[in-house]
Amino acid sequence: MVACGIPLFRRRIGRNKWLGFRTKLSMSDDAMWYATNRAAGVWLIVTGIGTALAAGAASFIGMNDIESATLVTGGMLTGITLCVLASLAEQRRVLDERNHGDFSEVDAGRHV
Repeated sequence: MVACGIPLFRRRIGRNKWLGFRTKLSMSDDAMWYATNRAAGVWLIVTGIGTALAAGAASFIGMNDIESATLVTGGMLTGITLCVLASLAEQRRVLDERNHGDFSEVDAGRHV
């Protein structure tokens, strides 16, 4: 997740069919793509790091396999849910700024 999140956050991945938060709206233009996927990248990085820490902590404190799998899976699902919600919120923010006339492509990478 971290390996996918970093290039998305850093705006290194353009519109494509394989990697990124792809919706009809995010695929509509580059500014929308980069803004949406910067938000997604943040949450992918956070989720990846959190998942690794949870797995390490579960092992360290001696959780059994079911407990550790539940902890890690729950954390990943929470992180992915937040990733989707943040990306959709970013799309809405960009649309609102465009509709109110105070949007520029520079602003597309400003908010996370």
